[in-house]
Amino acid sequence: MTTLLLSGVFGYGLLLSTGSAALFHWRLRSRHRRPPVEFKLLRGPGELSLRSLRRLEANLPVLLLVGVTLPLLAGLGLLLYVATLSGSPQITTAVLGGLGLLTGLFLGGRFLLKQINLRRDLELRYLGERAVAEELAPLLPLGYRMFHDVAIHGVDSNLDLDHVLVGPNGITVIEAETRRRERRKGAAHQHEVSFDGKQLTWPWGPDRDTVADVETESASFTKWLLQTTGYRVPAVAVLTLPGWWIAITGRGIVTVVNHKQVLSTITERTAELLAPEQIEKICKELEAHCRDVEA
Repeated sequence: MTTLLLSGVFGYGLLLSTGSAALFHWRLRSRHRRPPVEFKLLRGPGELSLRSLRRLEANLPVLLLVGVTLPLLAGLGLLLYVATLSGSPQITTAVLGGLGLLTGLFLGGRFLLKQINLRRDLELRYLGERAVAEELAPLLPLGYRMFHDVAIHGVDSNLDLDHVLVGPNGITVIEAETRRRERRKGAAHQHEVSFDGKQLTWPWGPDRDTVADVETESASFTKWLLQTTGYRVPAVAVLTLPGWWIAITGRGIVTVVNHKQVLSTITERTAELLAPEQIEKICKELEAHCRDVEA
C-alpha cells in the first residue's frame, strides 16, 4: 500500500513538473516572436481593466492547480507519516495534521473565491466602460476627441480617469461606476440610485466617497491642464452609473447620469470654449499618457 502511494505521488509530481516545464518553454519561445510593425496605439475603453483581467485569467489556472495539488500532496504526506507511527503519537499527529490541513483548505478556498470575485468585478467594470464609450461614439464625427483610461502619475498629479472628452464646448471628465444589483426580497426600487448633489444613495445604503473622488479628480485634472498647456478651462465632472435609474433630488459639482443619458449631457452644453488649435494642443498632452498599447 505504501509503495503504491509513493509511486502515485512520484508519478503525479513528474507529470506536473513536465507540464509546467513545457508551458514555460512555450511562453519563452513566444516572447521572441515580434509583430511586423512596432505598434503604439491609444488605449481603448476599459483597457486597464482588461489588462488586469487578462493577468488574473492567466494566473487563475495556476492558482487553481496549486489549490488542488498542495492539499492533495500534503494529505498524502500526512497519511504516509501517520502510518509510520503508533499509539498516542499517531492519534495526536493525525488530529493536529488534519486540523492543519482543514485550515489550509479553508484559507486557500477563501483566497481562490476572492480571486474569482475580483475577476467578475473587473469584467463588469470593463463592460461598463465599453458601454459608456459606445454612447459617446456619435460625438467623434462632430470634432470631439475621446481618451480612455487616462493615467497621469507625477509629482503633482495622480489621476486615473475612465474617459476624457475634448471638444469645442470644453473638457469633460467621465467616470463610470458599474455595480451589480442586489436582489433582496421585499426591497423596493432595487434598480434606482438617488443623488442629492453630494452623495449617492444605493438600495443598500449611502455613498459619499464616489462623488467626492470624482470632484477631486476633475479639480486635479483642471490643475494639470493649466500646468501643461496654460489653458484655464475647468473640466466638467460627470459620473455615470451604467444600468441604473438615477433619481435626482439635488444638484452639485458632479453630474450623475445613466450611461444612456451621457451623450445628451455633453451636447446640451452649446458654448464654444475651445478653438481647434487649443483642442489639438490638449490632445497631444493627453496622447502622451494614453498611447501605450503594444503588441
